[in-house]
Amino acid sequence: MLVRLIYVSKLAPDLDYRAIKDILAASQRNNKPRGVSGLLMFNSGFFLQWLEGERLAVKERFARISQDPRHTAPVLLDYREIIKRQFADWNMGYLGEGSINKATFYEYSGAEAFDPYTLSGESAAALMLAFSSNIPLLKSNNG
Repeated sequence: MLVRLIYVSKLAPDLDYRAIKDILAASQRNNKPRGVSGLLMFNSGFFLQWLEGERLAVKERFARISQDPRHTAPVLLDYREIIKRQFADWNMGYLGEGSINKATFYEYSGAEAFDPYTLSGESAAALMLAFSSNIPLLKSNNG
């Protein structure tokens, strides 16, 4: 059974943006053999991530992320069964700092600043799909 999980977390305060490259590389490396795909957004110190795959694999990935000291305050925004993947070709696509349009974020959140903790699960999913469809270069990130 396929599931989708969307969560938000913050970058640990003692880390800098170089840690993002390490997190992305580890996601791409570790997700492929587990059959997990998705999209990672990072902006203003916040992570917003979409994971999809078989239930057990997604559950294990999120449990590991929740214990990762590079993340703080993880909050589950959405978890549901899905019929098909949205990001089947991406071990982990990436939208980084500066690639998130404030107007688009405002459209889905009603907030000026990027703070994914303010999003509902549905809003987070719609926001991520809106950004991903506008950035076809993400498909080169499937390692």
